[in-house]
Amino acid sequence: MAGTLSVLNLLLILFFLTPPLHGGEPPRKIVIGGAQSITPLAEQFSAQFRNRHPGVEVEIRRANSNYAVEAVRSGQIEIGLVTRSLSGAEKADLRVESMGHDAMILLSYPRNSVAGLTLEQLRNIYLGKIINWREVGGEDKGIVPLTREKSSALHSIFIDRLYGKGFNGREKAFILRANKDKILRTIKRVRGSLGYGIVGMEEAQAQGVKVLAVDGKLPTATNLKEGLYPFTRPQLLISKAGTNGAVRDWIADFVKFANQRVAPEGSR
Repeated sequence: MAGTLSVLNLLLILFFLTPPLHGGEPPRKIVIGGAQSITPLAEQFSAQFRNRHPGVEVEIRRANSNYAVEAVRSGQIEIGLVTRSLSGAEKADLRVESMGHDAMILLSYPRNSVAGLTLEQLRNIYLGKIINWREVGGEDKGIVPLTREKSSALHSIFIDRLYGKGFNGREKAFILRANKDKILRTIKRVRGSLGYGIVGMEEAQAQGVKVLAVDGKLPTATNLKEGLYPFTRPQLLISKAGTNGAVRDWIADFVKFANQRVAPEGSR
């Protein structure tokens, strides 16, 4: 009888000490953060990802590309959303996955008869040397150039493309601190306006805002892919080198999801 009890007690002890085969581990959390132009799509995808991976929690932080690089390297987040080129030092110890490019498109007021501008015309407009749409083939109306604050990544890309790195000149433009919705509303309402932003070409046109070609090229998917449109920037996903498991799955599936949502001649 005593031997039987000892065996029973041993079995009970082993039962309570042995972890269950399924569902015993706490849910895995993936923290993702970075460029705000990518986060809405990442949020949309993550809702689907959670359904297929119920044991994985996903948190998305809206910030910017600089935050993404620093936070991944320091271990604060697992996946970074980046919309700029990376230096060699930044790439060290990182896994980088390309999602292609998006476009910073040139926007103008709804009834502008001008279809496009050259880079040289844009340079002169933002230096205050061209001040009327008539000078570039449009109506007799003063140009109202809009730009972003100097701390904005979009501003840096715009100025670098126009004048090259290290530009020390002074823009003659009104600074607009805004998200894309406010940019579209402002340009739509201000006759003579000219600005730029990360906005889908179809979205801008649906709002009645004119999308201008640059050097004869519109920001179509084909022109972006072939590098023919000048105001483009890379879209990258970054993580620590050697990352596996749910993080690797999220990155691979998100790239497929994003590519499926690009219309043949759309713009992102």
